[in-house]
Amino acid sequence: MKNLLLLGQLLCTLLLTALLGSVVASAIGVAPETGAAAVVVLQVLRLVLVAPQAGVAFEDPLTTIFTRELQPLLFPDNSFYKQTHALATGVGVDAAFYEIPQESQAPSAVIDPTTWPLQVEELEGDNNIVGLNLLATKPTRLGDRELLEVAYDKRSSTLRLHSDVLDNLVAQVALNRMSAVDSAAIIPTTGADAAASLAGRTGTRKKITKADFVKANEVLDRMEMQGPRFGLIGATQYAELLMIEDFIDYNKTGNAGMLATGAIGEILGTKFYKRSTAGIYTAANAPKAVQAAAAADDKEGLLIWTPMAIGRVEGAVKPYINAGQAQYLGDIMNAAVRFGMKLMRNDKKGVVAIVQG
Repeated sequence: MKNLLLLGQLLCTLLLTALLGSVVASAIGVAPETGAAAVVVLQVLRLVLVAPQAGVAFEDPLTTIFTRELQPLLFPDNSFYKQTHALATGVGVDAAFYEIPQESQAPSAVIDPTTWPLQVEELEGDNNIVGLNLLATKPTRLGDRELLEVAYDKRSSTLRLHSDVLDNLVAQVALNRMSAVDSAAIIPTTGADAAASLAGRTGTRKKITKADFVKANEVLDRMEMQGPRFGLIGATQYAELLMIEDFIDYNKTGNAGMLATGAIGEILGTKFYKRSTAGIYTAANAPKAVQAAAAADDKEGLLIWTPMAIGRVEGAVKPYINAGQAQYLGDIMNAAVRFGMKLMRNDKKGVVAIVQG
C-alpha cells in the first residue's frame, strides 16, 4: 500500500511536470507534446543522473525533513531566558566554549580639570569564557522509513518528544546559570511558615512578602544597571504572591483586568514570567546542579534581572539518523544542541534572587 502511494505521488509529479512543459512550449511556438516530453526527460535526468557533490546540499530526504522541522521546535516557549543578551546563535555541536573579550574596569573621570595633560590610564583587559553544554536525546527507533517520510503525524510526534526533552534541558541549564547570583544579592523570604511544596523536600519555608520585593528592587537599584527588568517566578511563590492584596487588588493597582484574570503582569517595574519552577537552591544558597537528586532542604528562588547582565549562546540543532539498521528493523534517530549561559560581569551585578528562608 505504501509503495502504491509513493508511486502515485511520483506519477502526479510527472503529470504536473508534463503540463508545465506543454504550457511553456505553446507560449514559445513549439508543439505541446514535444515540450512536455522534454521537461519530463530533464526532470528524470536531474533526479537520476545528478550525483551529490562535496559541499552541496544533496541531503538524505529523511535527514532534511528532521532538520527542517526540529529546528523551530527546540525552543518553543521557555521565553523567560530569551530576555537576556544573545551572544551568539547557530553554534555547531562541536563548539565547547565561547569567548567574550571585554574590559574588566571602567575609565576614571574628573571634574573641571586644571592640570594638563590629564593622567593616562591603561584599562585591564579580560576574557570571559562561556562553557557550552552538549544537550542530547537518547536514540529512538523510527520504524518503517517510508511511513515516516509520508505520515506527517507520526514524524511530528517523534520530533516533538525529542524537542520537548531538549527544551527542558535548555531551561534547566539557563536557570542554573541565572541563579548563580552574588551572595549579597540573595534576599531571603520573611513571611509566615508554609510546608515545602516541591517533591522530595521536607520541613517549612518562609512565604514571600511585599517587603521582600521592595528589598530585592532596592538591591538591584544600587547596582546601577541600565535597561528593563524581567523576573521569573515558580508556581509556589506565584500562589503566595496572589495572596498579597497590594499586587492583585485592582483598587490599589488601578488595573481591573488583573483581578479578573489573576495575572500578575508587572510588579514594581518588573515584567514577570511564570513557570512550574524557577531557581532551585541548596541549603547553602548555591544553585542546584542540573538533574541532581532532590534534597530535603532544597529551596525555591524567584529571579529578577536586567537583560544585559546575562549572556547566552544558542546552538543549532543537529539531528543524527542511522538509516536501515538491521538489528532494529528500522532507522535510529536522536538530536543534539549546544547551549551556554553566563552572568556577564565578574561582580555578578544585574541579577537578584528572592530565595525561600
